[in-house]
Amino acid sequence: MTNLPRRTKTYLGPITDCTRWDGFDLRSDDAFICTPPKCGTTWSQNITCMMLQGKVEFEGILAEISPWLESQTLSIEEINARLAAQTHRRCIKSHSPFDGITYDPRATYIAVYRHPLDVHFSMRKHVENMNGDELDHLFPNDPRSDALMFINDTAPEMDCDHLTLDTFTQHYKSFKKWQHLPNVHLFHYADMRADLPLAMAHFATALGCEFDDDTMTALIKGASFDEMRKNSNRYTPSAGRGIFKDDAKFFNSASSGKWLKYLTDEDMAAYDKRMDDLLDATDRHWVENGSG
Repeated sequence: MTNLPRRTKTYLGPITDCTRWDGFDLRSDDAFICTPPKCGTTWSQNITCMMLQGKVEFEGILAEISPWLESQTLSIEEINARLAAQTHRRCIKSHSPFDGITYDPRATYIAVYRHPLDVHFSMRKHVENMNGDELDHLFPNDPRSDALMFINDTAPEMDCDHLTLDTFTQHYKSFKKWQHLPNVHLFHYADMRADLPLAMAHFATALGCEFDDDTMTALIKGASFDEMRKNSNRYTPSAGRGIFKDDAKFFNSASSGKWLKYLTDEDMAAYDKRMDDLLDATDRHWVENGSG
């Protein structure tokens, strides 16, 4: 089969550098969690790591055993060394569109999406909780003005750290194009929130994992937001490294619809028009709502 995903673009930003894929030592059974920011990345990594090791108390801290490959915070040599030491199947995080990452037909790619306005407002809380200022430019004003910037702006070319409605939908389309492949799986945050046991059954199928009922029950409990919040020292990205003012706040309310108190009917009309320009009706409905 020659018609397969290929790396054709180089995404760069204050944090992201997709050239790091050139130095990555990929294994054929690797699982990649591929999401735009704030779509349930850490949640999906936790689920995947538990399933690949077959237990809730998997070995290691999440960010160390499931690193963000394109992040420039660690050298690619250090990431390869950490991953090389793992004898179990590995889980690697990516925020880049599919045309910016390496594809292997033997690996597993799980892409997760969420209502884009929820993504924006969750990202706002995320940046407010960061000690660094690398992403402050995404939120220079009040919540309404920043949301309109998210809706209407076009990010600098090849900068996938500059999160806008445009970059979000580009990411979605880059994976949706290849959803027919047996190793590419799309999930939605709303579906995971609505029925975690069903979502985790789908994760298990995507990863080729089978569990008895008792193990699956334990994994579902371990993947709940309450459990992750209680164990934020294990699950928060870069926990204990001073990246966040409060590691536990990384797991915020996980709620939806925060934009309702900020955006006017006119603002929502602008959002509707932009979404209709970027996605067809079927794709838009799924991106906003999942399967519900």
